[in-house]
Parts: sequence; C-alpha cells; structure tokens
Amino acid sequence: MSIIQLTKQPYREQPSDAPVVDIIAVHGVYESALETWTDPETKTLWLRDLFPHRRLNARVLLYSYKAETLASPGEGTADRILPHATSLVAELCADRQLVNASERPIIFVCHGLGGLLVKRALVYSSTSWAKSVEHRRSIYISTYAILFMGTPHNGINKEILLLPRRGENAGPSQFMLSLLKGSEVLQEITTQFAPLMKQFAIYYFWEQLETRAGSTKAYFVDEDSAAPEWSDVDRCGIMATHSGMVKFKTLEDLGCRVILEALVRYTRAAPGIIRSRWENDRKLFAEERQKQVEAIPQLGLPPLLSDDGTLIDINEWYIVPRCSSNYFTGRGMHAKVVKKSLGPIQRQPARHQHKVFVIYGLGGSGKTQFCLKYAEDNRSSYWGIFWIDASSEENAESGFAYLGQQAGKGATFAAGMHWLSNCSKPWLLVIDNADDPDMDVSRYFPAEGKGHIMITTRNPGVVIHSTAGELRFRGMDPEEAITLLLRSTHTPNEPEPSNPKRRILAQGIASELGYLALALAHAGATIRKNIYTLEKYLHYYLGHRKEMISYPHINSADDANIITTWEIPFRRIITRPSVEHKDAADLMHTFAFMHFESIPESIFQRSWNSADRLGLTSMDFPDILQDTPVWHEEAQARLRRALRVLCDCSIIDHDPDKGMCSLHPVIHSWARDRLTKPEQQRWLSCTAAVLAHCISPNLEPSGRKFRRLLLPHLDSCLRALNSQFPSCPDTIVRAAQVYRFASVYAENGLWKQARTLQRKVVDFRAKTLGKRHEDTLRAQSSLGYTYWNLFEVKPAIEVQVQVLKSRWWSRPSIVDWAIWPPWKPDHISYCAALDDLTLTLWLAGKRDLSKTAGERAVKGLMKRLGPDDPMTLSAMFNLARTYLHLKEREKSHDLLVSVVRKRKRFFGLNHPDTLMARNELGMIYCAQNRMAIAERLVANVLESRKKTLGEEHAYTLWSVNDLSKVICDRGRPEEAAAMLEQIIPIVRRTLGEEHVGMFMTRSNLARAYVKCQRWNEAEALLRVLTAVMPSDHPDWILAMSGFVHVLVRLGRLKEAEDGCNKMLDLITDTKLIELEDSWTVAIAKQLVQIYRAQGRHDKIETLKKRVPAIRENEDGELSSQFNVIPLPIPPEGLRAKSTVSRTSNVKRDHADIFLDRQLRARRTL
Repeated sequence: MSIIQLTKQPYREQPSDAPVVDIIAVHGVYESALETWTDPETKTLWLRDLFPHRRLNARVLLYSYKAETLASPGEGTADRILPHATSLVAELCADRQLVNASERPIIFVCHGLGGLLVKRALVYSSTSWAKSVEHRRSIYISTYAILFMGTPHNGINKEILLLPRRGENAGPSQFMLSLLKGSEVLQEITTQFAPLMKQFAIYYFWEQLETRAGSTKAYFVDEDSAAPEWSDVDRCGIMATHSGMVKFKTLEDLGCRVILEALVRYTRAAPGIIRSRWENDRKLFAEERQKQVEAIPQLGLPPLLSDDGTLIDINEWYIVPRCSSNYFTGRGMHAKVVKKSLGPIQRQPARHQHKVFVIYGLGGSGKTQFCLKYAEDNRSSYWGIFWIDASSEENAESGFAYLGQQAGKGATFAAGMHWLSNCSKPWLLVIDNADDPDMDVSRYFPAEGKGHIMITTRNPGVVIHSTAGELRFRGMDPEEAITLLLRSTHTPNEPEPSNPKRRILAQGIASELGYLALALAHAGATIRKNIYTLEKYLHYYLGHRKEMISYPHINSADDANIITTWEIPFRRIITRPSVEHKDAADLMHTFAFMHFESIPESIFQRSWNSADRLGLTSMDFPDILQDTPVWHEEAQARLRRALRVLCDCSIIDHDPDKGMCSLHPVIHSWARDRLTKPEQQRWLSCTAAVLAHCISPNLEPSGRKFRRLLLPHLDSCLRALNSQFPSCPDTIVRAAQVYRFASVYAENGLWKQARTLQRKVVDFRAKTLGKRHEDTLRAQSSLGYTYWNLFEVKPAIEVQVQVLKSRWWSRPSIVDWAIWPPWKPDHISYCAALDDLTLTLWLAGKRDLSKTAGERAVKGLMKRLGPDDPMTLSAMFNLARTYLHLKEREKSHDLLVSVVRKRKRFFGLNHPDTLMARNELGMIYCAQNRMAIAERLVANVLESRKKTLGEEHAYTLWSVNDLSKVICDRGRPEEAAAMLEQIIPIVRRTLGEEHVGMFMTRSNLARAYVKCQRWNEAEALLRVLTAVMPSDHPDWILAMSGFVHVLVRLGRLKEAEDGCNKMLDLITDTKLIELEDSWTVAIAKQLVQIYRAQGRHDKIETLKKRVPAIRENEDGELSSQFNVIPLPIPPEGLRAKSTVSRTSNVKRDHADIFLDRQLRARRTL
C-alpha cells in the first residue's frame, strides 16, 4: 500500500504557493492504481494529463493497494475492507502531516470498490475522538467532495460474478460474494456512512455499456446500485463500460468534461468550506473534552456460595431442546460479555425488570449453538432455563403452552407465560430464531419475574428490545474458526494432529467460508467422512460454490457458503447406491416440509404401523415405509442407519436418547429450495401422508403427548400445502389428511384452527362426494363438535341438524326402513347424531328437545350396541345432564352412577371422560342435598384435573366453580367467594372477558356474595350478567331472579318490580318455561310481596289471574336459596340483544321445526 503523487512540479516554501486541495484517486478490484485511470491505447492518464491541476494549484494522488488479495480465493474475506480502510487513513495522515497539510481540503475520486473503501475510511476517521488518535479525524474533517464512479453501494448482480475471467477457474472469492446485492457487509457500510453524507458534496456516476466476457455481457454495477436515489447529490451516466468509464483519451471523450467540471467546481469551493469546518470542529472538540468523565464500573453481587466456597447448584428446570455440538469452539469473550451484561443472578429482589440481551447476525453464524453452550455452562446458576422456538408465532405459543403443561398449570400460552411471570427464583429464557420482522417479540417477555432473556435473530431490528446489551454475530475469530475446522475433521475423542501445513490449508478454507460456524462444521464433516481431503477441499468447494451461485434462491455470500458445504456431502449421499444412503436422502426430502426443530423418530414408526392408507399407493411413501409391513428391530435399525448417515455429515442433529432430530433453519430452507417444483409437490405429498398416517383415527389417550409434538410439523406442512396447492384440499386423499390434522388441533384445544380446516374438508367432500356421503357426514359431525367447543351454538345446531337429516335418509340397509314407525329410525349413526344434538340443545337451553333427543339416542344405542359401549355411555351422560337441569334428579342420578362405574372399569378413575361423569354426579348429590359426598367427589375431581390437565385448564376451572356451589350450600359462602375471586384473573387471562367461563364464574361469585349478604357487590355482578346474557335462554331467568332478589334486599322495589314483570312477559310470550313451573311461581310470589309492601292489592288480584298457580296463603318472599346456573352461552348472544320475538306467535327456525317433527313421538300414522 502506498501513495503515488502524480503532480511532480516543485512547490516553493511560501504557504501561499502550496496546493489548495488534495485530489485522491482510489482504484477498484481488477486493475492496479495506474491501470485504472490510464487509457490502454494512448497511455493517457487523465488525472495528470487532462485535468488542469497546475492552473488550480491542486495536488493529485493515487492510493495503491493489493486488490488481488481481495479477489483471490482463500485470500480476501468480507471483513478485509476495514483493514484496507484503516491503512488508507494512516497513509493519508502520514503523507499530509509530513508536508504540513493536515487541514488541506480533500476530494476523493473512487472507482468501483474504491468507493466502499473511502466510505469505510471516512466512518473510521469520524469516530476518532480520543486525544491519542485525534489526528485520524483530520481526513473526515478535510473531505469536501467524493466522486463515486461505478461504486456498488447496493451491491452487484451475481451474474457478473459468473462471467469468465482470465486465470479464474475456481469461481469468485468470498470477498466478491460479499459484494452481492443484499449483502450485510454493504448494508453495514451504508448505515454507518449515511449520517456523514450531508457533510460532503457527492457525485454519482454509472456505466451505460455492458461489460462483455466471451459470449456473455452484463453491467458490472447497474444504475440502481451505482447511483442510489439520495437527495442533494449529483448523478450522471457515462456511455462506457465499467472499466472504460474512468479512462479518457481526450477532453472530447464522453463523460470527461462532466467529471472535469465537477473537479474544478469542487476545487474552487473547498478551501472556504473546509476552513470553516475546522474552526467549528475545534470548538466542538473542546466542549467534548469538558464533558468526558471516567465511568465508574458497577460491581455486581457475587453468586451464592456454599460453606466450602463452591457454587450452589440451584437448577430445578432445564427445558432445552438439545445439547450443544461436541465441536463447539471459541466465543469465550462473547460469553463473558453476555454474563457481565446480564449481571448478577442471585441475591436480587424478588420482583425486578428482567434484562434482555439480543444476539443477532447471519444465519449459520453460531447464535443458537452459542446459547446452547451458554445455557449448559451456566445451568447451575439458574433455577430454571427455558427454550422457546420463535420461528413462528404458532411455535412460540406452543412453546409457552408446553411450559405451562410441564408446570401443571395448563397447556395454554397464557398459563405458561403467567407461570414464568410469577416465578420468584432466577430463570433464563432463550427466545430462538425470532427472525420474522412482523413478529412482536416483546409479546413473549413475561410481564414480571426474576429473569434474564436471550434472543437470537437474523433481524437487526430486534435490538430495540435489548435492555442489557447486544452482540452481532458474523464470522468467528479467524484463529478460532481454523481451530473449529480442524477439530471437525476428526472425531471428538481423536487427538488433533499438530501440523503447521494443515493449519495453513485450513486458513484458506476458513477464509472462503467467511468464518461462519455452520459452514465450518459442515466442511469439517465432509473432510472427516473422506469425501474430500483437507488438501483438495478448497478446490472442489469453489467449483461447487460457483455452481450454487447460479441458483435463483442463492442471494448472498453467506447462503452460498453454508449451502455449498451442505450440498457437497448431500450430493455424495444421493449418488451412493446403498439402502442407508437412499433412505437418508428420502428422510431429508421429508424433513424439508416438517418444522426444523424436534422431529420425533416415532413419526415414522407410527406411520409404518398405520393400518389404513387413506387411499394412497406405495408410491406416495418413501421406500423406508414401503419395504417392511410392520415395525420391528430391523426396521428401527434401518431408520437409525439412515439418520446416522445424515448426522455423520453434520446435515442434521440427532439425539438417540430422546429420539429427536433437528436441522439448522438455513439447511432446512435449502433442502426444500433445491428441489424442482414437481419434486417439491411429490415430497410434500409424501410428508403429508407420513404425518397423517402417524395420527390414529381413534385418538387414543396414550398417544396424546406424541400428537402434541406434531403441532409445529403440521403447521409447517399445511403452510407448504397452501402454497403449493392453493385450493387445498383438492383431492380426496388430501382431504383425508387435512381431516386428520384438524383432529390434532381440536384435541389440543386449538379449536379455531380446527374449524378452519374442517370447513374446507366439509366443503370439498360435499362438492366432490356428495352431502350424504359417509366421509362428508363424519367431517360435519366433527365440525359441529368444534362449533360446540367454541360455543358457537347456532352453527353447531345447523350442522348437526343437517347430519341428522342425512342420517335419516341414508340408512345402512333396507332393514332399517322396515322398522316401526319408519320415521323413528334407530340405526347407530342416526342415534349418534341424536346424541350430538342432545349436547348442543342442552347448551342452547332447549332442554325439552334435548331430553327427547337424548332418550331416543340412549334407547337406540342400547339396542344396537349394548349398555357398555362408549357411545352408549356418552349418550347416557348427556341425557343425565339434561335431566339434572330439568330437575328430574333421580333419573339423572341413576344414569350417572351407571356411567361412572363403567367408565372407571373401562377407562380408569382419572380418564377425562370418567372425571367429567364424576363431577356431574357430585352436582347431582348437591341437588339431592347430600352435601358431604358431593363436596368430597367434586374436590377429588378438581385435584385430579389439576394433575392431569393443569390448574388453568377450562375443565379445572369448571370444577372450581362447581365446588364453590357445593361449599356455598354447605354454609361456607365466604370460602366459596374467596375461591372464585382467586380464579377470576386466571379465567380472564386464559378464556377472556366474554367467554362463557367468565360468566359462569361471575354468576357463582354473585351467588356467594348473596349468601354472604354482600348485596352491593352481588348487584354489580348481576346487573352486568343480565345485560349481556341472551334473554331467550332459560339461564337468563335464573340470573334475573337473583338480581330481583338482591334489589329487594337493597330496597329498590320499583326496579325489582320492573324486573319481575319483564320475566313474566318473556315467559308468557315465548313459553321459555311453563307458567306452572316453580321458577315462574317464585317470580310471581316475589312480585306479590312487592305489591303487599306497597299496599297495591288490586295488582295482586290481576297477577293471580295471570299466574293461577299462586296460592294466596303462601309466603311471597323469594328464598335466598336462588340458583344462578349459567350454562355455556353462545358468544353471539353475549354481545347482542336477543332476537326472539316477544309476541305469542314466536317465529321458529327450520332447525326447530325439523327437530319437533323428528323428536316428538307420533301416536298415529
């Protein structure tokens, strides 16, 4: 590196004769300092021969550096711009200092890469504030103008790198790849230079002729990159190639006069501007010196130590997907920075703002591996270490749900988040792969808690969430990178040979791999497997990389480096004829359409053992699932051999103990992108088949934990299906697969996702197979159940009525038409549809219809299946619940006792269905005033649900509500109120304000307040409940009765009177309950009591005519034993007023009419 002075004339000693400006030309990559600016034919060096430097009294300098070290493979890397930039500043400072010209104005003329070098040098110079290096700042202060000639500010197109060049056979170097558009190196330079631009006069020039090489031609730097759209800059195109745009023979050459005019103008304007800038900078520098104060480091408290001085291991929770690599190397300084930034772990207040540390950078730079290693090294210092995969919102929420499940709080996102927020012990939360720029990662920060949070991301924007610091990961330290590569070339237990030659070879490879940890690990594995030797690896790697660059999905040097190191061993795997290599390739193609993290081996085992094939042929499955009909030891060994092939090449991570596989996200993406579209569709269909067949159609409870592991893989597969097949499901086979996927979402309480998929399946099957096809009806039944769980009662009834109609017409055989009477069939599928309706009608408050449907369902299933079949038991349970709310308690009790006994025998005491029946039986005992056994039974169910479902599961909260009712009736209302007040925040967090669970809890709380005579609190709750509950539901009558009772107690008789009349009007008009019903009589008697208190005896007589069941000698006061029993209410009823007509001619929908016809027994033909 050197400074070449072109203006050789001597200058006299007088300052007035010294040059007024330094014009410094910086060349690009492929030509030297003199070649760049010299016309090859005439040898005209225009800066010396055409530019009027003598007349302008300007000194012209050329900066020369060895550009070939950047363009040569194994020599230059992306981070070499900074060393060259620092050398440029040092050379210029020395040259100008020696001639006493430190404050002389500077005009830079840059070609190609030279512009990037100057930008980086000016950034470096501008940050030199310290007293010892303030001389470096002179370059920034003195620079007046910059002419950028073909500088790739936004990068170059990769087509230019593929142009053939003399002496270049192996392909472009790592440094040249780092100049591709979208390069992080260029973005960093641009970001750092942008704040300085306003200080300089800038002129952009771009080439207007393509560069030709052989039979191809291309723009080396296009206009968009050479002349970005910035304000207050000059722009001009030159009709020449990239090389020719800085070579001129005469003043008449195109572009020459424009450049010379700019230089003359800048030379004349620079002295005054720079002189003023130096004066301002001296003042600014003096002020800065006054403000500088030495920072006093804050010493953190040491961690807790035992009596013998050793660190106490406090770790109880360690939920991390895998261990770090055996070949992990380096990053020791980074680990110290993180630990110091996060601060002391122990002896902190129980509640404080947790610290967030962000690690961002390139994919494959080792962010995840660093966090895995950090977690292992610091495990003993944290009570809990937790890992969340944030590659998508679904995965992040699923991760927190898993934490909640493990903690026994419930398998929901809110449960896991709340648990972590309320942990008073120190924890570390790693949020990995938070790359999506649209994701609000702060949503996954626990609200409180004693925690440290580490985030890994490729998105620099996540840094705004950092409170403790951030680190940017790019390439590793060169020496550490070389060590990692050499360690990876042999097994972990094998000693590393000490050979200087090997280290030199490794240096060239590491340099070309950009020192990226993932690429280095893959390269080491390739050498370890003897695919290529250390001596030959770089040669073959460069050839493969040149080919990879031509792929449309490769847009950066880092992608090219990582993917090439992966592609080399994978191509070898594909070409090998052995079974294990063929299986390995098939597995990789299948993994490409699953989620990259935590792929269970058991997916293949369960698919292998699947009894049904959903209409698929053997061609729809990989060979590994075709050749053996059942799973046995040899099949397991075959799968493990295939996984070992991939693992040995560092393509996947495999944990045999956990039976889990994982891929790096970059490799996972490439495994899909490398396939052609037909190949993608084939392997996507294969993956969907594998996933669908590992899901049992019966959803046995024993497989529930496994099916929860499938959720991220189903998400990934469905996204790919929707992308490749926009009208999915588009075939009968795919509809069957999507139907299986929906069942897993429903089983895990993801009802909205299940509803979306089930709707698509129903629509497709109805259109393709017909509305009465068995598969269509089965899908409709599942959709109806999903609607039920979403409390969307109206669509649930509509769907179930459609199914019932179809089942009525579609009878299995002619025998089923020969029954008497024929309009009351009892075949199994029809009775099952009746049972579904029984449950939904009960939910909708149509208890009489629910009873009729339930009795027919039980009768038919008893006849067809017997009393012990699970379907019969389900129908008996649903009918018993309806009986309970119709006050037919003995019938309800008998059915429930039978159901509980049989479910205990068949399923076990703590099976979810058994617990449901036991809980309902406890409420029967409560209604029968058998309080001791009721409390014991419901309390036992509550404890079992806490253990099996979690403390915050909806059914657990239901049991809390039921137990509160029992406790209330046992004379302990304060205890019941305390229980309900405690779960109100949980219900709000997990279910929401408008969920039926919240209304149930508030209703029961109001009931407890009444028992405690806390009238004002009860009134506030009941006023809200009666306003939002639909008045066409029987439970509105119950809630309103309680509200009237409270109003009477508060002495607000007018409002109580209005409430009673409102209820009686509704009962009279809609026949919601009968006039003879005990609740109607109780309401009327309450109104009689109000009239008597006011002396309005005429009103009492009128009321007796309206409600004849009133007897004058009975006590008219409504007992405080009112019962608010808020059954689940359809959400649409929570936000809108009832649409039921208040007239006697109530209009009924088609569902009601059909149900009346089907369910009411006919006495005659």
